[in-house]
Amino acid sequence: MNKTTGLRVALDPASIAIVGASDNPHKVGGRPILYMKRYGYRGVIYPINPARAEVQGLKAYADLASLPQAPELAIVAVSGEEAVGAVAACAARGVKVCVVMSSGFGEIGAAGRAMQDRMLAAARASGMRLVGPNCQGLANFATGAVANFSTVFNEMEGRDGPVAIISQSGACSQAIYALARERGLEVRHVHATGNEADVTVADLAAEIVVEEGVRLVLLYLEAIADPARLAAAAAVARARDLPIIAVKAGRTESGRRAASSHTGALASEDRVVDAFFERHAIWRVDDPYALVAAGRLYLEGWRPRGKRFLALSNSGASCVMAADAADELGLPLAEFPPAARERLAAVLPGFATATNPLDVTGALLGNSKLFANALPVLASQVESDLTLIALPVAGAGYDVAGFARDFARYARDTGRAVVLAAPQDAVRAEFDKLGLPAFVREREAMLALKQLAEHAGLMRRKHRQSHAADVPQLPRGKAKFLDEAQSLELLAKAGLAVVEHRLCRSADEARAAFAALGPKVVAKACSASVPHKTELGLVRLGLQTEAQVLDAFHELKSRISAADGVLVARHVAGRHELALGARVDASFGTVVLVGDGGIYLEALKDFQLLLPPFDEDEVHAALRKLRIAPLFAGVRGAPPLDAAAYARMAVRLGDAMLAWRGELASVDLNPVMLFERGAGALAVDALIERV
Repeated sequence: MNKTTGLRVALDPASIAIVGASDNPHKVGGRPILYMKRYGYRGVIYPINPARAEVQGLKAYADLASLPQAPELAIVAVSGEEAVGAVAACAARGVKVCVVMSSGFGEIGAAGRAMQDRMLAAARASGMRLVGPNCQGLANFATGAVANFSTVFNEMEGRDGPVAIISQSGACSQAIYALARERGLEVRHVHATGNEADVTVADLAAEIVVEEGVRLVLLYLEAIADPARLAAAAAVARARDLPIIAVKAGRTESGRRAASSHTGALASEDRVVDAFFERHAIWRVDDPYALVAAGRLYLEGWRPRGKRFLALSNSGASCVMAADAADELGLPLAEFPPAARERLAAVLPGFATATNPLDVTGALLGNSKLFANALPVLASQVESDLTLIALPVAGAGYDVAGFARDFARYARDTGRAVVLAAPQDAVRAEFDKLGLPAFVREREAMLALKQLAEHAGLMRRKHRQSHAADVPQLPRGKAKFLDEAQSLELLAKAGLAVVEHRLCRSADEARAAFAALGPKVVAKACSASVPHKTELGLVRLGLQTEAQVLDAFHELKSRISAADGVLVARHVAGRHELALGARVDASFGTVVLVGDGGIYLEALKDFQLLLPPFDEDEVHAALRKLRIAPLFAGVRGAPPLDAAAYARMAVRLGDAMLAWRGELASVDLNPVMLFERGAGALAVDALIERV
């Protein structure tokens, strides 16, 4: 974590200078002064403005050199070359952290990038950390150090709380803050990093996750410039049971182009980002609204061990819709054992049905004890993790405050997550008072429960750390690709099951190969200079006689160099074709692909990515997410498939790729033939690319 040395000062500086300080509290150079005075900053504020003796009631200075001491943090609120010069002056004066709010740098193109690079060079020469440029700044309401010009702090008062917001985008940081406050979440940190010439979202996260008072971290990213830093921060957070939720924008090609024009960021391939987040228990959502939607549930400290779902309502319609939504969302309905049904039947109206979802009926209006009578039974005799109360109608005549007390006691006694869905503000307010998160829509409440449960599962998951693998050395040579015979041999020595084959350079060798591998074989041109054979017509399938094999050998041999040969392999017919591959991502390192295979892999994209080292359970979890997942269990009378054999191959490939780090760029096994359970899996085609 050494890279973040100095950033603790950014969160609690003893002194702050504002270069370009303004007497107008609504200008970029004036807002931070206004906010620091309003929010109780305890340090010294140094306005820098050569044209004024005083700024917002504080003594102003002509320049940094005139200050009585070097400020720990400086804000640069001037533009263009003046900003570049100001950063250099801060570095020379001994400033520890410089926040550059000015725009017009790396985000606008080459000319701006050159200016930004000069800023960064000056900062690094002195060891000063640089936040921005093109950033809204930093805000810590625990210390009052609000080096930030956001408008939202004028509209919604800042109060210290358990939430931290770290965003590459300044405007998005405001939106997240506003949405969080509307949800009743109080926020300690609101930081925006802009172009991230130096300090990144991950850098600030690494500093913030160690704070005892922070219990939820919300991130907005357009690029992940330092995945290792973010992974390290996530590991610390997970050890502290501190959830991290993130929006990573730039999912699509259009989004990636927009991200580049916004902050000068280079976006990463989206599925790799998904794999990275899952590996490090960072929950990914789509937008700022979703970032805060489940926030209250996390802050209640609930960490469900499963997803068993229980719903209660005074509306049969709500019960039916909750059952539908539970099925769609993968939330299994908690089962009521016979004894529980009997006890519930005894305390509910005779026309109520003691099933889950539990409809206490409209009789709730006349008997306010229905929930109170049912809850002890549900607590003691029904195994569940998640509870929804749906009150589509309540208010005058209903003991809403009493209902809230009953469910708050149930949540406290059982430790189960409990949320309310009700369209009426007054009803939600009663539950809010007692710490039970309230939603307008039932489905929204259920989505929050699902997120909480699945994220808790991610945070508990243990990953393999050891990846030692005994792998063979690569064959000598400088060719970019290994030929298929070399590829298959290398993978076989690394422990992967590959098709039986022979490399033939003469007709006699082809004849002998057929005799050994028949009665049905495949012939392929085998040349490092021709990695993709099918598109060039260099594959012959279904050869069943010696004459067919010899004809194929002579034809294929005539189309490649004299030094190359023809691969003759046993024809293999599996139950299903999968793909297995690996490549080295420039940002995230080795990535392994598991998924549906064959000629439509790229078109259908039914695959998942994993970051090694991983274990077989993680491979199986990835396979369950595929569209073809039902096939593994067998359908329409077909036998189950040997997913376990495939999972073992995937683990070995991941371990081998880590052992070959720096030597291989990619491995492509497509197809991998999957046989019925117990019969294994076999790679029948392989292509290995060197770095």
